[in-house]
Amino acid sequence: MKKIFIPFIFLLSISLANAQTDSRISAILDKEPANNAAELNANATAVANLGEAGIINLLAMLQPNGAADNTKIYDVISGFSYYITQTGREAWRAMAVKAYSKALDKITDPYNEAFLISQLQIVGKDDAVSTLSRYLDDDKLCDPAARALVKINTPFSKNTLLRALAIVKGDSRLSVVEALGDNHFEDAAKKISALLGQDKKLDKVSLYALANIASMSTSKQMAAAAEKAGFTYDETNATSSYVLFIANVAKGGDGPDGVRMARKLQANALLVGQVQTHIAALKLLTEILADIYDDRSMRWLIEAMKDPNAQYRAAALKFAGPYLNPGAVNSWLKELAHSDATRKAEIITMLGNNHVQAALPSALNGLKSADKNVILASIKASQQIGQDKALNDLLVIMKTGDTDEITAAQNALLVMKGANVVDKVAKALPDAPDQAKPALIAVLAARKAHSKIDIVTPLLNSSDPNARAAAYGALDQLSGADNLNQLFSLLASSDKPSETANLQSAIISVVGQAKDKSAQSEAVLSQMNKQPVDKQLRYFNILAAIGDRSSLKAVSAAYDKGDAATQKAAVTALTQWADISASPVLLNISKTAGDTNLQGQALYGYVEMISKSSYPDDEKVIYLRDAMEAAQTVPQKKMILEEIGNDKTFPALVFVSKYLDDTQLQDIAADDVSSIALSDKNFYGEDVKLWLNEAMQIKKGGDSDYDKVAIRKFIAEMPNDPGLVPLFNNTDLTGWKGLVGNPITRAKMDAQTLAKEQQKADSIMRKGWYVKEGVLNFSGDGDNICTVKQYRNFEMYVDWKIESKGDAGIYLRGSPQVQIWDTSRVDVGAQVGSGGLYNNQAHESKPLKLADNAIGDWNTFHIIMKDDKVTVYFNGVLVVDSVVLDNYWDRKLPIFPKEQIELQAHGTHVYYRDIYLRELPE
Repeated sequence: MKKIFIPFIFLLSISLANAQTDSRISAILDKEPANNAAELNANATAVANLGEAGIINLLAMLQPNGAADNTKIYDVISGFSYYITQTGREAWRAMAVKAYSKALDKITDPYNEAFLISQLQIVGKDDAVSTLSRYLDDDKLCDPAARALVKINTPFSKNTLLRALAIVKGDSRLSVVEALGDNHFEDAAKKISALLGQDKKLDKVSLYALANIASMSTSKQMAAAAEKAGFTYDETNATSSYVLFIANVAKGGDGPDGVRMARKLQANALLVGQVQTHIAALKLLTEILADIYDDRSMRWLIEAMKDPNAQYRAAALKFAGPYLNPGAVNSWLKELAHSDATRKAEIITMLGNNHVQAALPSALNGLKSADKNVILASIKASQQIGQDKALNDLLVIMKTGDTDEITAAQNALLVMKGANVVDKVAKALPDAPDQAKPALIAVLAARKAHSKIDIVTPLLNSSDPNARAAAYGALDQLSGADNLNQLFSLLASSDKPSETANLQSAIISVVGQAKDKSAQSEAVLSQMNKQPVDKQLRYFNILAAIGDRSSLKAVSAAYDKGDAATQKAAVTALTQWADISASPVLLNISKTAGDTNLQGQALYGYVEMISKSSYPDDEKVIYLRDAMEAAQTVPQKKMILEEIGNDKTFPALVFVSKYLDDTQLQDIAADDVSSIALSDKNFYGEDVKLWLNEAMQIKKGGDSDYDKVAIRKFIAEMPNDPGLVPLFNNTDLTGWKGLVGNPITRAKMDAQTLAKEQQKADSIMRKGWYVKEGVLNFSGDGDNICTVKQYRNFEMYVDWKIESKGDAGIYLRGSPQVQIWDTSRVDVGAQVGSGGLYNNQAHESKPLKLADNAIGDWNTFHIIMKDDKVTVYFNGVLVVDSVVLDNYWDRKLPIFPKEQIELQAHGTHVYYRDIYLRELPE
């Protein structure tokens, strides 16, 4: 008996241990992704506590790439790897190396192998080298293995790479060579240099590696390779590798050799006319000399100014910037004094860009030059260096300069620092020549110099058109509340469209500064009503900027009663409205306008307003669907579909799929379906698969092949469960039944009684519930409609709308309810909004936010029920956050584990559409 029993106990203990490990692994994976550092660390500790065998078991769960989603395992192991590299966790790190190495022996999928090698790169030391060395002759895995060895960076890892160099071939050899270079392993220089000349690809990698190793033993080969390439940037990158080689030699402490090679490279590049290499050599020389000899590099940069190539001179000036100490500045100022005009302008520009204070006298002196380029350079430099110390000199330029010089001076004044800039510019304005006045006005406007507006307003009547235009253009920046009456007077008398527009902008700017919008709209409306009808139109866009209720009412009324010109102006103003409040008016116009131009303008304005609004994507889709009902032309419908395609929600996906069969719109619909579906891996199911397959059939040309590959991959990776399935087929009441009692009373009925009661309930249901134009309607007469099927955990999407005083709800697991009602019914507390768990007593019943759309508008719910908790997103807003649903039928009990879903009948007309549900795993 013992001979049988003892092995049995042994096997049972192993089985129990494995079961325990499996449960611990499941618990770890269930906590991914971690929400914060504390959760991440706790999960990493839990992985460590699995021990070596447990970690191997966890990694054995990895599936071949594409067969399943390995994300959670990857995240768990990655977090663990980083966690155990911290101080004090050496034992765990060593255990991880053993576990990863043993797991690699069992895994055959290259994608998963590469992942584990990347983890060894994080945690490995010399204890990982032997494992990694096995992959150095594998073309697919050599690169990650070599990079891991580079990261380990010990004599053992370096010599392992060097030994592999004699064995590996092809791409593996390229990876090993590059790794040896990244490790700066001087012992490898000779063997790598022996590889040169075999093929271009190997030459490129070898030269790069030798450049990183920077051994003087290979300097002749590096120089010869660059010379062979003609000091150009060829496919072997020989020249750039030689430049890197010289830099690394100098950084390694051999500055004199670096200088010698850089000077020779500079001379050779000049000889063959390679400007870029000539510049690279100069940069090398500058940096090396500056590091070794301080100021000696400046001599070479100043010498470079004699070069006839402007690109080379510009590079020299750029390289000079970091080294402008007092001695260097003095050298440049001496060079400036002896330079021709072209080089003088270049040097002044460099000194200005580097804000060299000692150069201010030279910059100011350059303002008097006979050469225009020197003057322009000096204008900018004097501002950069001296700020308002150069103000008087620049104002002289405003009086005496030509157009280019005045523009340059204006640009300098616009950014000039100093408290006296505004006063001096304003003082100079009246006596300035006409060609300078617009520039001076622009400076005052940019600085919002309201106190100087009285100096600018006389120029509103200037005979010079440019000065007059500048004065009008500055009003919006210069005007304040004390100027409003003057602006109204000017607007009433204005007869030039451009000046009228400037005055409107100025008034908008002033009223926008006020806190009381109603007072501002009252003032504008008072002025508007004093004007003849044809001039009232110019006030519409001012009212649009105010955007309050009175303004909207006035512009809407003007549209309703006005002539064609008035209606056009009103629609233009409505499309520019300050907030979203004008959208219902625009939508109504787009539905009712007899003029096709007005209809199109209103619709485009409405769609743009919704698209740019802060509405959540779920709600944008609702309003854009309203726009589609108003659309009259194919371009309008295409525009709307394009906008909906930007809203990555499931309701958007359902809606755009309806246009896959429309030959005029199916191209855009197909793009929308693929982009929305592929944006969220939870958007799957038979309908989604059908839509994606239709989209693939439609897509042709362009990048369609790439799109189809992505779609096929998405379909192939869809989970095996049914996913999102329609509860309502848009045609009839299939899948629905009438309400019999409640979950408790139904449970007490025998099968015969229940069947009989169900028959009665179905008859009642069909009298009150019906389908019309793809919408499920409740007439207001009858009882709840219920799903035939029962559900446990699920997420549900449903659109709904109600009429005035409406009341309804959605029962979850046969229990009331996610509330729907008219928020004006304050007598019953409806002002809190829909979406709450109305019948809750023990737990929260009210929604977190009010998110209802207007009565008669559609709304959308995304309801998630897990275990006994409910989450509700209402028009894209979270209104219920994982709240326990009370058992209304017996409050002593928890909610039923599984039951039907019901749409409540509460005596008012209710509409539902696009009802989808996905059952969630236990």
